[in-house]
Parts: sequence; C-alpha cells; structure tokens
Amino acid sequence: MTKRTKMILAVIGFLAWFLYIYKFVYIGPPKEVMLKNTKYTIGKVTSEYYNAKPNGYGYDYRFKYGSEVRKGHRNGEFKLGGRYLVAYDSTNIKNGYVILDKFDVTDSLVKYHIEQEYGDYPQGWSLEKIPFQYDKSDIEYEVRIYVMSKQ
Repeated sequence: MTKRTKMILAVIGFLAWFLYIYKFVYIGPPKEVMLKNTKYTIGKVTSEYYNAKPNGYGYDYRFKYGSEVRKGHRNGEFKLGGRYLVAYDSTNIKNGYVILDKFDVTDSLVKYHIEQEYGDYPQGWSLEKIPFQYDKSDIEYEVRIYVMSKQ
C-alpha cells in the first residue's frame, strides 16, 4: 500500500468513527419531544463540582436506562453521592435526559424501601407513579422549564 492510500483509509476510518459516535453514542441536550414520553428514575451524583473539564461547570451523574448505564453532566445544587430524580424519554434515550437538583431522594429511598440493583435503580416511573412525596406538578414544571431552556 502506498502512503497516499494509507492516508485516505485513515481519513475514511476517522470519519466513520466520528459518524458512529455522533449517530449511536452522543446524546445532546434534552429535546422538546422528550416531554411526550417522560419517565423518571434515580440518578447518583458521581463527582464533586468542578470547572476544569471540557464540558464545563457542574457535576457528573449516572443512572440506569434499561440494561445500560448512562452518564451525564449538569450544573446545579447537588451533593456528591446524593440520589436525585432523573427525567428521560422512555421511547428514545436520544431525545435526552436531565437530572433534577431540586428533587433529592436520597433519604426517601430508605423510607419507602426502594431497592437498588447492582448500585443502580433500573425501574422507571411515570409522573403519577413516582413513589416520593413531591408535588408532581412541581416535578413536571421543572422538567418542562429545563427542556424548553435548551431549545
């Protein structure tokens, strides 16, 4: 193979890898369509507040979506190791997700005997079936405001 052929193959490989990441791995900010099929689960804050990473200020968090663990990043009022409600599109995770800093459920998990599986909470609830004592309209409002601010 010539040097030129190797270079062309390398560029094609890089472009294919980039398209794969964008199409199948990358999930951008929540989209308005997420509001039609929103479900809720529990996310865990996995890093302290920082401002030196490429994705900016905030905290890292993780949650379970089906059999996959998803990770995200958000600025807000979080505690390291705290558990918070996460809103996501139940039909297509590509439509986005968001962790809600106003809904700390860390203590409620013990109070309502909500068990974790391998360190995550894989079940998702519709708004009406969230087992925590929060005003459901407040939760819905926070999700809508956040999603609409990203449009």
